Amino acid sequence: MRDDQTLTPLLRLQQFADSALPVGGAAHSFGLESLVDLGLLDTEGLEAFLLEYLEEAGALEAAYCSSSSDLARHGAHDSIREWLALNEELCSRKLVRESRDGSAAMGRRFLELAAQVSDLGILVAAAEHAALTGTQVHLAPCFGLAAGAMGAGSELAVSAYLQQSMTTLVSCCQRLLPLGQTRAQQILWNLKPVMVAVAKRSASAPVGRLSCFTPLLDVASATHPTQHTRL
Repeated sequence: MRDDQTLTPLLRLQQFADSALPVGGAAHSFGLESLVDLGLLDTEGLEAFLLEYLEEAGALEAAYCSSSSDLARHGAHDSIREWLALNEELCSRKLVRESRDGSAAMGRRFLELAAQVSDLGILVAAAEHAALTGTQVHLAPCFGLAAGAMGAGSELAVSAYLQQSMTTLVSCCQRLLPLGQTRAQQILWNLKPVMVAVAKRSASAPVGRLSCFTPLLDVASATHPTQHTRL
């Protein structure tokens, strides 16, 4: 039987990975809302779309989550500086303002919440440094830093992050499409092997070598402010 030192951090990681965590996920669809509005995404094609999303945007964010987890676990004296640099790099790779601002808003809220709830030194310091420097911090690196601070390895950290990310997007789709609870859970179930594969790949690939090509999603995100109704 596992001891409390193993089970308690796992339960705490699950708490932070809950899609219901109040970090603003319900307010951001990252382009999905526009795709539905344009008739380019429907219930039948949702699972295939999310699979490809994982392979591209998911893999990119997973790499920054993984690197952040490693920085937290290694505990180097300049880890906060390196972590802020990771956030700046990821920010520069988010081409569309709407998705970039949404990721930053969720990241800032997640980091503040995680720091206040856990009182872990590296999270408190990261939140303070981000506020002092005005650096936009993004959800994937923030989640990875928190997971690493709790001792989670990079593959576990990324798997938990992808679970949260996909659950949030599927929840958004349930408000945008005629997607029932059973089908939503089936899609999440079917995506699990892909999440694991992406987690393993991101743990071994330097962030600078990963590419992400999602032009349709980027255009959809950019058109979001012109929609008449929005989440």
